Amino acid sequence: MTTILENPLPALLIGSLTTVILAGGWLRTGSKWLLAAIVAAILLTIGAVLVERFVVTDREQVTQTLFDIADLVERNQVNEALEYAYPKTPAVRSQAAAELPLYRFSEVNIKRNLEVKVFPERNPPMATADFNVVVVLSTREGLITNRRIPRYVEVTFYKDDDGQWRVGAYSHDDPRRGFTVDPDDPRE
Repeated sequence: MTTILENPLPALLIGSLTTVILAGGWLRTGSKWLLAAIVAAILLTIGAVLVERFVVTDREQVTQTLFDIADLVERNQVNEALEYAYPKTPAVRSQAAAELPLYRFSEVNIKRNLEVKVFPERNPPMATADFNVVVVLSTREGLITNRRIPRYVEVTFYKDDDGQWRVGAYSHDDPRRGFTVDPDDPRE
């Protein structure tokens, strides 16, 4: 069900295929009930696409939060990025507050291998995001200038009392890990 709410393609494919099949039958028979079924299929397809557009799932919220944080980091708005730290895990705020001010970021590019898993049954609800990222950064003292740094990042999110997803922990590692980790492997 989540896939249908996160991607309009299944609704468009099923709705289009159904409409084409019904239209073929209507062209052969001229039946009024097939014409009504065509109109119904079109309306249902439009409705399904609208529902997908307006319903925001937890996975979509986590993904958007991640991209919002990346945007703030790219603009070097460290204090604003720190607002996304989960208040019940103060270590993550300390970790980010110690790391982020060391650099001036000019690019933060989250790669396509982003995988978000949501665990709504946990208390509080939890989500994980694993992905590769490439940042272009310089050190504040100028020892490194505009260097591209690829990393593999794992982020744990918790849903706060206000309904917002916040970062409870994060780590970064060698970027090759993003190409070797099997997300379905129970040993990982």
